[in-house]
Amino acid sequence: MIDMIRRLQTRTLDALVRGGAGRQLEERAEFFVSLFEKALQEKASILDIGGRWGFYAGPLERRGHQPVILDVVRPGYQKAPVVMYDGMRMPFPDKSFNASLFVTVLHHIRDQAGVLREACRVTRGKIVVVEDLYHHALGRFWTILRDRLYNFEWIGHPCGFRTRTEWEAFFERLGLRVSSCREVETRLCGLGILNGVFVLEVPE
Repeated sequence: MIDMIRRLQTRTLDALVRGGAGRQLEERAEFFVSLFEKALQEKASILDIGGRWGFYAGPLERRGHQPVILDVVRPGYQKAPVVMYDGMRMPFPDKSFNASLFVTVLHHIRDQAGVLREACRVTRGKIVVVEDLYHHALGRFWTILRDRLYNFEWIGHPCGFRTRTEWEAFFERLGLRVSSCREVETRLCGLGILNGVFVLEVPE
């Protein structure tokens, strides 16, 4: 039953993205890349973890980078090819990429520490994390509700949201130095979102 619901959820999201939502996601990808592009070295190889439809591939390629999309779900609509994996060990050798990217992905993952450690293994430079933030209990409630509405996920859906301070402490416990963090207000489908853009240094 749960698998059937998840398949329906995936098909519904793909249909919405193929329709009007895709244009908004393209614009959103361009905006976020403009915020962290200075943290990337020239012609970087970039692993977009949880990149799903591949909306970040275009903005990164236009800047001369070589993105690879990695996900646990194969979308029915794709802007770029996606490499599939089991959500545990990433299918790449150590230090394969100059940078890795998580865009509003970590809050969907139960083992956030595990996937970040894998990202560190395959990355030799920086990890960029974009996450939804909140400042108080009501903000957390709204963040969870909005995310479930956007993703049609109501059963077994992790809600691993944190405040900016909590994310920074979490990253540092994993040995990732936060070299910068920027908070920005964005909108998606008419709803306001507080986002944090974190640039993390991967230890050698």
